[in-house]
Amino acid sequence: MPLPLGVSYRRALLDTELERLAPSLGGVVLDIGSKRVRRGRFVPPVGQVAQWVRVNLDPAERPDIVADAQTLPVRDKAVNWVLCIEVLQYVESPDAVMSEIARVLEPAGTAIVAAPFMHRADSPTDRHRFTEVRVRELVERVGLQVVQISKQGLFFTTLANLLRQGMARLQPAPLRYAVAALVLPPMWCGLFLDRTAAVRRSPFLSSAATGFLVVARKV
Repeated sequence: MPLPLGVSYRRALLDTELERLAPSLGGVVLDIGSKRVRRGRFVPPVGQVAQWVRVNLDPAERPDIVADAQTLPVRDKAVNWVLCIEVLQYVESPDAVMSEIARVLEPAGTAIVAAPFMHRADSPTDRHRFTEVRVRELVERVGLQVVQISKQGLFFTTLANLLRQGMARLQPAPLRYAVAALVLPPMWCGLFLDRTAAVRRSPFLSSAATGFLVVARKV
């Protein structure tokens, strides 16, 4: 996977999932935590939907609505899709956010939620990490039905993700490039290993993940 050192494997895998789901998006889409500057290669398909509404607590991100995800100023059953990508780890109450998502979704509306598991803390407000069990609980407790849960990597991808981000911060630059030249080839082998049946069958190796993406429908 030819990525700049500073780009995480988690972000790349999330983008792949989002690109796969993008053709299904339509109607009114509420994008919680959205930023005008893209965080990866995924380009929101704004042109194919009736309305794409960006929500962010920070006015500097130029959202359509400045609001806390835990108290959305949106009426009940008003949107067809909700995207909540890499937001739950920062809020005080992920349960409150999920309750708001369920409230604003129309019947049969769909939420796409992504949250990290084995991933570095990347800001002073980075509060939570989520196992697959916890992600499922968050969704089902508010009355949404899980359609799909996907892992972003297994053991070796998780390990490679941490190594990659660590190498990107080595100084000076010559040291960074020298370490990368030594470490990147074994990392690529690790990414391949995660696709093998042996790793997927292993209770230990398959229990690791950088995080999860869940697709859930309001019933």
